[in-house]
Amino acid sequence: MVTIENPQPAELVAKHRLDSYLSDQAGGYISEKAIYWENLTFLTSKKGFLLDVYNWIGVLPPVYPAGYDPAEMDRRVAATELFTEEGMRLHRERGEINLQARLQALINAGYVKPEEIDDGAASKYFVATVLYRMFKDVRPYHGGIDLKDSQDIPVRWAVEIGLPGFDVAPDGYIYSQNRLQMTPGPKDVFEEYPYKRLFDFLTLILPGKKTANGWEYYQVKLKPGMVPVRMSDLMYVNGQPMSPYTVYDHPAYYDASKKIARYVTPRFEQMLKAARADALKPRVWDWSRDLIHHPRFAQLVADYRKTRSSRAVNAVYQAVRTHYNLNVRQDSPAVIKSVLDHVK
Repeated sequence: MVTIENPQPAELVAKHRLDSYLSDQAGGYISEKAIYWENLTFLTSKKGFLLDVYNWIGVLPPVYPAGYDPAEMDRRVAATELFTEEGMRLHRERGEINLQARLQALINAGYVKPEEIDDGAASKYFVATVLYRMFKDVRPYHGGIDLKDSQDIPVRWAVEIGLPGFDVAPDGYIYSQNRLQMTPGPKDVFEEYPYKRLFDFLTLILPGKKTANGWEYYQVKLKPGMVPVRMSDLMYVNGQPMSPYTVYDHPAYYDASKKIARYVTPRFEQMLKAARADALKPRVWDWSRDLIHHPRFAQLVADYRKTRSSRAVNAVYQAVRTHYNLNVRQDSPAVIKSVLDHVK
């Protein structure tokens, strides 16, 4: 849906990128890790996630063992009959060396420790720890996130930013030992989607371009004909999020979709700028602590309780909206009025 106006050098990214660990298309050899379930297991494993991090960064050179010559290994592989014991052994050896060289680059960058890397799952705790090391200087943790089952700063940081896959379950638990999941809960599930969305988020919302001077924002432009929202996120039926599959054939759906598209498409740059600014802000977690008794809002709260006017409500809302990154359920003057009227 978007183009990157300031991408990493394509030749450099292509040179460093490793895809053949999963599937050696050129030689026809298919690793067991390219089979669907094994592939999904790998993609949601620590090594699979780290390889995705490496490929996403794009500009870290691989760190091969001393004396190892990648070109020479490629020549040996090419000169060996593929479906022989020696050919299979060389393919596996090359794949493991290539993978380890990318992991070592992340180790050298300080993003992961050698003792943390094994064949286990890329849990929320592991993912958050790696990303926190990468981005804590450009997006520090503000505090205030109160998870029932995790005191870990990286996990709370991930929740505070709103990283995909880090939604808190209704019981207040994050279940940080589980893999990333779109629907939070105690069950550990294998889902590729939240990991893919995670990298979209890092590219679009955080300063996700690694440079010699640190992390910078990618310059993003909406492609012609693209609409930068999901209609189902903005349409409600009787107060409930709409399921588009039930109304695709209804004229009202198409009419509303066109109106939304006309409104949001020319505002993409403004929306992206706002989302990036919001991602740097703290979160409201406890209305009593974060609004009612917060010294920043004391005078505004007092003004509302004195006048009970809509103008005073709006003043509180604008101040809260400026300071905090509100989620969809919080971001409304009506919600703020309810908080002012009922939270002690």
